[in-house]
Amino acid sequence: MRGCERRIIMLKGTDSEIFDEAYFLLRKDFKNSDSDTEIVDEAHRIVSLNTTKRRGKSIFKKEALFFAAGTVLGAAAAIIIAIIF
Repeated sequence: MRGCERRIIMLKGTDSEIFDEAYFLLRKDFKNSDSDTEIVDEAHRIVSLNTTKRRGKSIFKKEALFFAAGTVLGAAAAIIIAIIF
C-alpha cells in the first residue's frame, strides 16, 4: 500500500494454545500520551486475558516451588525440634 503509515504492535510467542502471534493496530487519531512500554504491557494483558496458557511449557511453577520449599523447611524444623527434645 502506497502512502499508508500505521503503527502496529506485534506480539510473537504469546504462550497461547490458540494463536502464536497477535497484532494490534493503533488508531490514526491516537495521541501517544502513554509510554510505549505501557502500550505493549496493555497488549500483553489483553492477550493473557483472552487465552489459555500452554500446558507443560515451564518445568517449575511458582506454586510447586513454594510447596517444595515449605516441605524442606518443615522437615528441617522437625529434625531440629527432635534433636532438641
